[in-house]
Amino acid sequence: MRTGRRTAAVCAALLLVWLLCACGGGDVSEVVIDYGESELYEAEELEAAAKVVLKEFGDFDGCVLRTLEYAGDDVSAGELEYYRGVGRELAQCAVFTSSFHSPVNGGGAWEADRAYTGWSWLLVREEDGGDWALLTAGYA
Repeated sequence: MRTGRRTAAVCAALLLVWLLCACGGGDVSEVVIDYGESELYEAEELEAAAKVVLKEFGDFDGCVLRTLEYAGDDVSAGELEYYRGVGRELAQCAVFTSSFHSPVNGGGAWEADRAYTGWSWLLVREEDGGDWALLTAGYA
């Protein structure tokens, strides 16, 4: 088999595996991400936080993520202050909002064929520069 055909065959096989894996979960293939401007976080830090959201969205069976947007430094700092005030030992917090579409036939917690907007994702780190973890998601 020539190299070009072998490469095409491998790419086709990888695409098929990806499609089979993506069918059961949430679709993030066409999401538009807006990291906005931040004085608290570097672009790479917000990208790392967004990756956590994209991974978590994989559990939203049949839903399609449309947008993901950093809510801004003020919102993130306010949430950090709140959680510190209730005794959480957190170093950093980043809040994102999103919009997504539910499955045509509904399912689980989702109404059928509905656009959800303003869905929040609150990510935290226990130490500066550590790994982001999802603390909570949903409507505030």
